[in-house]
Amino acid sequence: MARKKIEKKSKGEKPQKTLFAPEAEEKTFTVSGFLDYLNSSFGKETFFVTGEISSFQNHPSGVYFSMKDKEDESVLSCYMSPWVYRSLGILLEEGMEIKTGGVPNIYKPKGRFSFKVESVELTGEGSLKKAYDALKRKLEQEGLFERKRALPEFIQKIGVITSRTGAVIDDFRKNLEKRGMRVFLCDARVEGTKAVPEITRAIRWFNTRMPDLDILVIIRGGGSLEDLQAFNNEIVAREIFGSRIPTICGIGHDRDIPIASLVADHETSTPSIAAMLINTSWNRLKEELPDYQSRIIVGYEGELDSRAAEIVRITGAFLGYFRLIETHYQNLRMRIRSGAQKLEARFGDIELAYKEISIKIATALTQGMMRIGERLNSYDTYLAGVSPERNLKLGYSIITNQKGRVVRSVEDVEVGENIKSRLHKGEFVSEVKQVKKE
Repeated sequence: MARKKIEKKSKGEKPQKTLFAPEAEEKTFTVSGFLDYLNSSFGKETFFVTGEISSFQNHPSGVYFSMKDKEDESVLSCYMSPWVYRSLGILLEEGMEIKTGGVPNIYKPKGRFSFKVESVELTGEGSLKKAYDALKRKLEQEGLFERKRALPEFIQKIGVITSRTGAVIDDFRKNLEKRGMRVFLCDARVEGTKAVPEITRAIRWFNTRMPDLDILVIIRGGGSLEDLQAFNNEIVAREIFGSRIPTICGIGHDRDIPIASLVADHETSTPSIAAMLINTSWNRLKEELPDYQSRIIVGYEGELDSRAAEIVRITGAFLGYFRLIETHYQNLRMRIRSGAQKLEARFGDIELAYKEISIKIATALTQGMMRIGERLNSYDTYLAGVSPERNLKLGYSIITNQKGRVVRSVEDVEVGENIKSRLHKGEFVSEVKQVKKE
């Protein structure tokens, strides 16, 4: 044990004899233990390093490359696991400027120091543009930009992927028309290293948990090529292409359209325009509703006029019958008055009979009018019952085939034919899978 020389002095000025005291106990490691200690110490903190890629090699065991400092040519050896590299969604190559996140590490069998990379971001306009062009060519050759599904009609359920904070989601909601549409937000980062996994997770969540959405909207505000790295990422692009729900990308950009927007079914330059595009799904209703309303009113009025004419005809027949009876009565009365005196004694009986007949006629007329009123009420009830609007409100629907004819039996449709079902609020199109004739 090493000793430390100490000079002790008494209260006086003369020094006393020299003593030796033991120092603190020193630490001794094995080589393996020392390297484990260093790796453990290094692994407690994540460091971020920027530089230029050099000596890039992609092996099954992992990606090995160096990062070079432009100013003094300093070099840092780096290692990245295959899983991390596949999760990046970008292809690295020599000459690219990057920002890496990771921990220092010493490879024990060789005693070689390296930087274990856990995240990568491209930096520099040149590297970003080069990666953008390479990915665009690759996906374009695969045909990922060609598929464009039509915008669903009468959109009501909307899934939105964006950051909960900021004005983007508010701008989107403000530009949606008041048509009872429901917006379901999945909060996700739209910038930085965590943006890619959060965006892909949100797309999968909506497709799994809410597959009945009418449209899936991915939005963020404007940004530079560096800010939009998550939307120029291959993993995000393929996740959008694989979505069973039709997609709209409303991502602000300066020049190049983001790869995600090129893959989506519909691309808009801003979140507000994405909302306006959704509004257009209701255009047919706005254009055709006044015509349908007018046709229903005209049809109802025509039926009402027809029933009213019938009532007038029936009423006229009753009045003619009553006038005929009255005429016969007057003639009979005149004949009685001009008759023999012997008939005057019986005139009182005839008068009484006349009153009774009048009462019966009046009663018959009253009952006839009541029956007319009852028929009017039944006609009104019938008209209300057969009103298309009422039946639609009760949950019924009107089905038309591709020729626009109303389907009344299975003979009117064929397997594979698209039929349209009109409901109280809106329409939808479905395909005939099977026809059963009973």
